[in-house]
Amino acid sequence: MSEKEVSAVPDNEKEVTIHPEKEAVSPESNDHASVTNEKVTASPVPKAPTAPVSGADAALELLKETGGILQPFDEAREKRLVRRIDRHIMPLICIVYFLQYIDKTSISYGSVTGLPEATGLVGNQFNWVASIFFFGQLAFEFPTIRLLQLFPLAKYVSLNVTLWGVTLACLSSCKNYAGLLACRFFLGAFEAAIIPAWVLFTSQWYNKSEQAFRVGIWFSVCGTAQMFGGFFAYGVATHVGSDPNALLDGWQVIFLFLGLLTVVVGIAFYFLIPDSPATAKFLSTEEKGAHLHRIRGNEQGIGSPTFKLTQVREALTDPMTWLYCFWVFAANIPNSTATSFGIPIGWTTILGMKSSNVAGSTKKVTVACLETIAYTVGNIISPQTFQPRDAPRYLPAKISICIIYFLCTVDLLVMRWVLSSRNKKRDQEKEAQGDAHIVQENHEFLDLTDLENKEFRYEL
Repeated sequence: MSEKEVSAVPDNEKEVTIHPEKEAVSPESNDHASVTNEKVTASPVPKAPTAPVSGADAALELLKETGGILQPFDEAREKRLVRRIDRHIMPLICIVYFLQYIDKTSISYGSVTGLPEATGLVGNQFNWVASIFFFGQLAFEFPTIRLLQLFPLAKYVSLNVTLWGVTLACLSSCKNYAGLLACRFFLGAFEAAIIPAWVLFTSQWYNKSEQAFRVGIWFSVCGTAQMFGGFFAYGVATHVGSDPNALLDGWQVIFLFLGLLTVVVGIAFYFLIPDSPATAKFLSTEEKGAHLHRIRGNEQGIGSPTFKLTQVREALTDPMTWLYCFWVFAANIPNSTATSFGIPIGWTTILGMKSSNVAGSTKKVTVACLETIAYTVGNIISPQTFQPRDAPRYLPAKISICIIYFLCTVDLLVMRWVLSSRNKKRDQEKEAQGDAHIVQENHEFLDLTDLENKEFRYEL
């Protein structure tokens, strides 16, 4: 095969020269199922042929580790590889998400185990203690966009989990309204990274056909947390809260137990979860190469530490970003009153779509953080839906909820139309070019966005 010189799509990237030494992937194949071997050397032009490509995905470095060869496994070995990844990644992912939910809602358990009386809360002060969590989350979403790329992913998550555990434990020592507000604010701040990080983990470790199911698994633990939390609060209230000689009140036991448990899990996360497939000690070099082959069809790579302002701008100007955000915002406005009759399947669908359909490391983090902001704002507005003056029928609130859910449905239909139109347009352009259509070697691993990478196809 002749040598080809190609340029990465982003204007701010250096040129890349690819020197295929063995049979390369057919450019016409999206899933690259026919690949047996490929050897690639990527280098900046012109003076440093062995240096890594600037701003490219970490997968290019992993290619060097595997000798530039991606050898796919047969179906049986690939299934064993996926099960191996599941065993090492999913349990702690689910445990942390379980704790994230139960920790932020633990304030409601405190309300029935003596917290308001012990801290002298009056009027609507307890409502503000509950709500300020979302203000902390909102304030720290913008720094999270940068920090998730600046630091190793698993290590940064571990730090946040440990710190929110410490903060939750500190709630047990609060004596007044001000202390509760401060702790709840920082609890929200440290939990701000979780949903964006979980989207990144899912896209790193699973191909598009596997992502929605894994999102459904870790999201479903919210229901488990609701069930466990109620029983836990009841047990504490009846066995600790009813004992006048107990050293700690029931609400203090709840915060202290959950906080220390979260600290232990945060420390375990540091040692057990790799930052990316490239650093996974539980995978051999051969398995890492097979995993790269598995996920290259995602057209997303495994993540780049380089922060790209162009991708932030693209995220802010892409209509799909705001369609995602509107759905999340609107679906959470009825959250305080209609949780039991909400749309959890819709939630997992949106999270799965975001994981599968947003490419580019900086863009993916930006979109995830914007969606978390939309989620937070929806939850801040939510308690205002039902006003005392509308009692007992609350007709305006009921009408509002019906309209909101209708708009959510319309929003999903518009999303599908936009994504389908983009796929159709790209297929037509590719067909029109015919033999003149050229695909850049290893374009999947150059950290291109879904709009920059014309080989990217959206999941519908």
